Amino acid sequence: MTRRNVFILAGLGLVVILAAYWFLLLSPLRGKIADTNGQIASEQTKLAQNQARLAQMEQTRAEGKQNQGRLIELSKMVPQTPELPSLLLQIQDLATEAGIDFLTITPEQPTDLGSFLVINLTLEMEGRYFDVNDFLYRAEQMAAGPGRILAPKQVELSLAGTPESTASPKLKVNITLQAFQRKAAAPAPTN
Repeated sequence: MTRRNVFILAGLGLVVILAAYWFLLLSPLRGKIADTNGQIASEQTKLAQNQARLAQMEQTRAEGKQNQGRLIELSKMVPQTPELPSLLLQIQDLATEAGIDFLTITPEQPTDLGSFLVINLTLEMEGRYFDVNDFLYRAEQMAAGPGRILAPKQVELSLAGTPESTASPKLKVNITLQAFQRKAAAPAPTN
């Protein structure tokens, strides 16, 4: 064998070894690297989505604390029980602040209006026109306190005796106010 044939055979052997290395070792390894890079990209996408969800949950938790405080205020405006004694005291305080003399307050039985109940309160009182107007304004604004929501339904005015002066005579007033009450939530079914 000549020297030239030995070099050719050695060159061919080297090419076969390189081809075997390429097809048997390097090509599968590159495929695994590509698969791993794809998995890394997929996991990074999932991580970004989970981080966005976490940020949204953190914001929801912060809003939840604010909403819980607002829910307490709303439950005072429309309680789940009638709470008539405190309501009557609040109405009496409103009348005193407005300069009204109370005669009677008559609560009626609650009326069902779907998701809540309405309690009609019939008030008989005496006072001057602007004092009555002030009382009605205070009653409507009581929820801003936060207090109970009251809605005037009917107002009847008449002179209380003979007028002392023509500027602002004393009036006999009959007012129907509506107070609201939430219905108790239905118990959740147990399985």
